[in-house]
Amino acid sequence: MIHWRVPSVISRRVVSATRQQPARRSGIFPSAQSFPQQARWLPLGGRRALSSNTKTHERITQRQWVSVLVISGSALGALFLYRRTPARMDSLRERSATARQSEPAEKPVFVSPDIEGRGARADPRLLFYETLDVDSSEDVLDLPKEEAILTAAPHVPPPITRDYPALLQVSLTTSTKLVQLTNQYKYEQWTFNGTVPGPFIRARVGDVVDLTFTNRDETGNPHNIDCHAFTGPGGGSSLTTAEENETKTARFKLLTPGLYLYHCAAAPVPVHIANGMYGLLYVQPADGDIPPVDREYYVMQSEFYHEPPEILDDGRPSKVVEFSYPNGLCEEPSIVVFNGSESALTRDKPLKANTGETVRIFFGNAGPNLTSSFHVIGSNFKNVYRDGDVLSPPGRFVSTVSVPPGGATVVDMKMVVPGTYALVDHAIFRLDKGGVGFLNVSGKSRPDICGSSEPPAPCVGCKLHA
Repeated sequence: MIHWRVPSVISRRVVSATRQQPARRSGIFPSAQSFPQQARWLPLGGRRALSSNTKTHERITQRQWVSVLVISGSALGALFLYRRTPARMDSLRERSATARQSEPAEKPVFVSPDIEGRGARADPRLLFYETLDVDSSEDVLDLPKEEAILTAAPHVPPPITRDYPALLQVSLTTSTKLVQLTNQYKYEQWTFNGTVPGPFIRARVGDVVDLTFTNRDETGNPHNIDCHAFTGPGGGSSLTTAEENETKTARFKLLTPGLYLYHCAAAPVPVHIANGMYGLLYVQPADGDIPPVDREYYVMQSEFYHEPPEILDDGRPSKVVEFSYPNGLCEEPSIVVFNGSESALTRDKPLKANTGETVRIFFGNAGPNLTSSFHVIGSNFKNVYRDGDVLSPPGRFVSTVSVPPGGATVVDMKMVVPGTYALVDHAIFRLDKGGVGFLNVSGKSRPDICGSSEPPAPCVGCKLHA
């Protein structure tokens, strides 16, 4: 290659001239007499001169040697710098106006700053959240009071529009309830406000949750609240543990935005979660909430562990099954469901939307054991706020989201083609344990996107279509 040729020629000639010196006098530059009389290299001409004339040899002066060394060193230095410079395939001059126009104009919702002052520019919003833990106990009673709107799944309370914190009054009551867990068996669930999952709570960062917690469990079990959005020992459980017919009150300032699980943490904790004591709390950012959508839904996945049905006196199996601690300990669920029962999102309350609408799902995984691979068959998530993080930029066009036990996520979908979309855990054998729900989308057909000359014909026995 050309960039190797020039410095290599110069270097070879300098080295060749040096090797032909029989002896070198003290000093930096050799004299003309130190070369053989019959064969010498002229440093700059590149021609061999055969002469016995001493005056001709003395033409090799100090100036010429300086020139040789300077040129050779400059060439080698230029080569070194050239090889260290990364190649650019898209220089600014070569980028077309079309390419520049194709760059996304939308800015990230949030870029994580360096709060500790390590050189990055701090984001004022995060600085605001970092200072929410400043002592404000004297101001709590001065906050305006507001009754929280609580909704049962799959419904979600409306967004909060106020721009100031409030003393948010939340009332939760525990009780037991016999429900149709599957089409075959009934099961006694432990509930918050009579539902599994418990009610969806919507708040704003900086709000103080004024919680009134009442235990109406007639079996005598103590209960409490451990909310992942509460800061303090046990997530509030130590302040809210209530015995039968007892009421506890406590206040919790919401310091961080996001989507959080709450659950009962009375001993034994796994049993209380496995029997249905869980729900979601969404804490809106103080400024810049995630973009509004046309419809919002509340979906929670969980497992139930039960013993085989007892055989009654008439020899028939009982229609009611009871909790199995050994099965839970082995992590072998009898049923995996959305919103508390096998038919919660299929026969009873399927989700609904129209083409052209954007649907948001606040999704939580109560566990207590299995990680969910949440997926909606036939659609992709336009936005994914992983782990309930609503400050960072969302993931885009994701098909399946991993949600661990105790975790939550927010997903958005743009509905384009009408039909029935199945919500599943893509650990797909859980489909046969009840892990399926329906999102029914109405609207004009779109054969340009999804169509065939033949009519649709779902497979016989398919569990993925209404």
